[in-house]
This record gives sequence, C-alpha cells and structure tokens, in this order.
Amino acid sequence: MKRSTLIGILLLLTPVLQAQVPVDAIRAALATSRISFHFSFMMETDLAPIKCEGDALAQGNCYRVNALGLEYYCDGTTRWTVDRESKEVYVESTTGVEEFLVNPEKYLGAMRNLDYSGLQQLPYSEDTAAFSFDTSALDASWVVTDLR
Repeated sequence: MKRSTLIGILLLLTPVLQAQVPVDAIRAALATSRISFHFSFMMETDLAPIKCEGDALAQGNCYRVNALGLEYYCDGTTRWTVDRESKEVYVESTTGVEEFLVNPEKYLGAMRNLDYSGLQQLPYSEDTAAFSFDTSALDASWVVTDLR
C-alpha cells in the first residue's frame, strides 16, 4: 500500500515535469487554480514494472488521485488512502503536495512512458471537500488504520 501511495502522489507532478516547468511555477499555479488531468506511465520496480493510469485533481496543497484501484485524498495535513475493494482506509499525516515539490527528481528516476492528457486549469474554490475523506460515514465492515 505504501508503494501505491507514493505512486499516487507522484502523479500530481506528471504534467508539470513533462513540460519541465520550474517548481516555483507549479506552486504558483496550485495557489491560484485547481488543476485536473488524466495520466499514464510505467514505473520500474525491483519486482516488476508497474503500469499506472488514472486521474488527478489538485489545488493549493491539496490533491485527489484515483489510480491502481485506489483513491488518495489529501487536505494538506491529512492523507487518506482508500481501497474500496478491500474496504480499507489508511490515514496519515502529510505536508501535502509540498513533500514532493521539495525534491521531485528523487521520485521520478524509475518513471517511463510518461503521458498526460486533458489538463484543465479550473477556478480556485474555497470548498475543499473534494480533498477529504469522511471515515465516519463508513460501516463496520471497513478497516480504518489511523497512523497519525
């Protein structure tokens, strides 16, 4: 699950790194608008290559990513990794998008065939509900692991 979390968060950087925009430009765009896009890439691992594709939405220090059958929500301080098939949620503290903007090259060395499409710059919204996951709405069949 941890590897999947890392992959999911890396996806937020896909359009920016593809275009080789400086990190400061990424921060500026996320501060003034929401960004939505579809992505795909291959990532080399010790065991086998992983093909990944999905969708992302980001604004400010918040993001939501759907990939590899998992959903990732981040409100800038808390990250929820949701596996609906297994009925599991992992809740972790995070610094949001910023933790990957500090040194993005560290995470991208194994990525191949990086592609994105449908990049949209949407209006900034004060409503950040799209970046949170409400575990209190889950029934007793779910396992919620809070690592904060």
